[in-house]
Amino acid sequence: MVSLKRSGLAVEAEHLLKLREKILALVPRSKAARLETDHEALLEAQGLAARPGPHQRIDRKISAAIAEAIKACRILEIEYQSRDEEAPSKRRVAPYGLLTGLRRYLVARQQDDAVSRMRLYLVEKIKDAHVSNEPFERDATFNLQAFANRAFGVFQNEEEFGEVVWRFSPRAAAHARGFEFHPGQTLEDQPDGSLVVRFSAAGHLEMCWHLYLWGDQVEVLAPERLRRMVERYQRSDFPSLP
Repeated sequence: MVSLKRSGLAVEAEHLLKLREKILALVPRSKAARLETDHEALLEAQGLAARPGPHQRIDRKISAAIAEAIKACRILEIEYQSRDEEAPSKRRVAPYGLLTGLRRYLVARQQDDAVSRMRLYLVEKIKDAHVSNEPFERDATFNLQAFANRAFGVFQNEEEFGEVVWRFSPRAAAHARGFEFHPGQTLEDQPDGSLVVRFSAAGHLEMCWHLYLWGDQVEVLAPERLRRMVERYQRSDFPSLP
């Protein structure tokens, strides 16, 4: 719709907005979020939306196998090379979904895992993937969105999970107020014009990547580990905010 307006097609954009609102009113709430995603994908396919910037190059065959296994609830057989392995090894996993961002992770349970916990597999590290004929029963209590909300970006580290507190300078406060850093965030306006943002999540490295974009206009109040990671890397010469 933004692209239509920029092209001088405000009437067409308004019609598309009304159609979208009617469709959302007719579908169950549980499927509304998925429809929003499909809406963006449709605009991209029509050449009315684009996603610039770097992104991972993923083997189409592997992507197709992952998608099929998730939708069919079938065991996925993969060759995967983790960070501490010298060569790929075979794994059999029950795939539950994908976390997408700058990197893409497969959320799955490894079949030979005695703990049977959810694991994250970096898709670019999957060297081969095949959908087996063996079905698996999804855990009805597992919620992919709730799982994703435990992280700031995509990757999760349970040892890092906890409260995160950032303070944006008076200069950056208004701009930061327009961001949703995390679905569970709270915003606190300060007497000096600064803005404090609080949320609970893991993923300190991805937080550092994002915080760097704000230069010296943001201060980490908590946790201490994250504060130490960003200190001395906050520049004052960035001409604009993210």
